[in-house]
This record gives sequence, C-alpha cells and structure tokens, in this order.
Amino acid sequence: MKKKLFKITFLNDKKETLTIHASKVNTSSFLGLIEVSDIVFLDTSEILFTPNDDKIKSEFKDVEKTFIPINYIVRIDEIILEKETPIIRLYKNDS
Repeated sequence: MKKKLFKITFLNDKKETLTIHASKVNTSSFLGLIEVSDIVFLDTSEILFTPNDDKIKSEFKDVEKTFIPINYIVRIDEIILEKETPIIRLYKNDS
C-alpha cells in the first residue's frame, strides 16, 4: 500500500526537535503559520518504543489541525510510505 505523507520536522516551545507525519500541509490564513492537518501516527516498530513517539502521540492525540510558526519549521518532506508487515520468526523452521 503506497501513501503520500508529509514529514514535518519542527521545534516545539521547549526548543526540542519533533517530527510528525500528516496528509495535508498548507499555508494558513493566519500570517506566518503553516497549517498541518490529518496527523498520522506511524507504527515504526511493534518491538521498539521510543519516548519521543509517546510524547508526540500524547501531545497530538486529539488534534484535528495544528498551526506551526514558519520560523519553528526545520524541514518539510513529501514522502511515499510503503507499508510492509514485518515478519518475525520465533522458532526454527525444520521443514
């Protein structure tokens, strides 16, 4: 399954670098802000869990739209995500 997303890297109010993924990024009618909507949380791994992922999920869990100041944005990339299901073998296959 291929899906186009935007990867937005920005600084939060504590000057920490955060990265979120969204389906829509537009200039805002509010001067100096970028509108980010349809935020997507990627399950990068079922095994590994980073504290940064938890921080982003808790901060943006109920957000429909967010407005980020242009001077806080580090980078915006348009990516094509190909979702693959990881295969984890828990036993030795003798056949």
